[in-house]
Amino acid sequence: MLSKIKSIYKNSFVYKGIEKSINKRYKKQLTNDYFTILCPNCIGGVIYNRLGKRFDSPTVNLTINTSDFCDFLMHLDYYISQPLTDAGFNSHNVPCAVIKGLADIPDITINFIHYKTFDEGCKKWNERKKRINKDNLYVIMYDIDDLNEEDYNKAGYAGVGDLTKFESFKCNNKILLTRNKNNKKPYAHYIEPDYSGPYPLVYLTRNALGLNVFENKWDFVKFLNKK
Repeated sequence: MLSKIKSIYKNSFVYKGIEKSINKRYKKQLTNDYFTILCPNCIGGVIYNRLGKRFDSPTVNLTINTSDFCDFLMHLDYYISQPLTDAGFNSHNVPCAVIKGLADIPDITINFIHYKTFDEGCKKWNERKKRINKDNLYVIMYDIDDLNEEDYNKAGYAGVGDLTKFESFKCNNKILLTRNKNNKKPYAHYIEPDYSGPYPLVYLTRNALGLNVFENKWDFVKFLNKK
């Protein structure tokens, strides 16, 4: 019954009006344009939608394991130049792709969680990778060891090796959203997660006004305005 009420509210004129007002405020504050957000989850797509921007990044509407994502950053030019290989469906019945590596570059897996088939996801990946603006790059990552693990007690934190790669990647701005209060790195931003849903979505749970957890705790527009 509660889920039905929530669904009705989210499709109401009131909710859509609030969302439109919030988006308008974000757009007015933004001073940057044609930027690429690289991230291993859906947060990039949420931000692009908020700002009414085209998806100028291939890492939208998909998930990538944290370690694979950090390797993706380290060898960005290589991975975006390679074709995707159909890897079938994962245990969550999500179509997957693999980008084959070399002797010193590992394979990485991409989960097309918002697409029904590999071909749909592959088409969008190939379209969007051509739009990457290497002169206006931003990176957003969660401090989660396994983005597919729904139990936060098992998810852990990103490993030291992964964070070293993340830290070394050159871009306009980067941020690590973390529940680890002890991480004092300049790019780390503590946010207490919402544990009420699947753990990989801890910062994407919306409140009654339609604001995601991350929006209440982090100024993503200010983050994108830094050049």
